Amino acid sequence: MSGRRGGVQRLLQDELGREIPYVHRFNHQLHLVVVHAMSGERAIEDLFNICNVLYTFTRKPIVAAHYQGNTLKRLLEQRWTGHLATVHIILKSFQDIVELLRHVENSASFPADLRMEAAGLLSRILKPSFKFHTQIICKILSLLEPANRMMQSEEMDLQTAVQLVNTAKECVEALRTEKVFTEMWSECAQEREDDIHPGEMIRGVEFLPPSCEPGQRNG
Repeated sequence: MSGRRGGVQRLLQDELGREIPYVHRFNHQLHLVVVHAMSGERAIEDLFNICNVLYTFTRKPIVAAHYQGNTLKRLLEQRWTGHLATVHIILKSFQDIVELLRHVENSASFPADLRMEAAGLLSRILKPSFKFHTQIICKILSLLEPANRMMQSEEMDLQTAVQLVNTAKECVEALRTEKVFTEMWSECAQEREDDIHPGEMIRGVEFLPPSCEPGQRNG
């Protein structure tokens, strides 16, 4: 800890009478690396921006009274565990979120600006890419969670921590196959068809991979 008065760094400096360099704990380094990597990918950044808007939207008293799903988590800038909790809840309560947005959008009892916001959010989360990116992030962060939890132990040593990180890295790399991608995308596309009401279906829109959605095709 680097507290100015009571942190370990300050206590050691006071005891030894010299400057002590500050080094992040190993699991905190993992947090910083993961958050930095996610923030460097535009699609993932967009995903969590939508998650933040959903969090704020569902906390409005007039909306919260109609929400039946699990409470969304607030994202913490330097803690990816909050990101994991958020995507996990969104996947678990996805249908509840969709039904809430439909209810707000189609009910005249809500203010016009709230109904428009609900319509915009609904169109974003019903895109196959939203569910796809959410599942990808959930899988990756879930693989890192055991290492993060174990590295918080007081008995953890540097060698074991390095082995844990390397093992988690190998598990993440194992996801980078055409087979895993195709399976996840097919699942998301099918779920999207099941989630859309007849009145929301847009004719002629293909269920394309994230990088090839309408308006984003290469060439």
